[in-house]
Amino acid sequence: MLEGLLFFISAGIVCELAAINRNGRKNIKQQEEFNQLLKELLNRDIK
Repeated sequence: MLEGLLFFISAGIVCELAAINRNGRKNIKQQEEFNQLLKELLNRDIK
């Protein structure tokens, strides 16, 4: 019984870590896109 409980707790922790990792990657990708847009706007203003 204790092993089953530990399994469910560890599965929950793994799911949480996967969600955090996925969201982190999403935020990094959004930041990269935002930086690219800023560069394009700055290049337009300079030209």
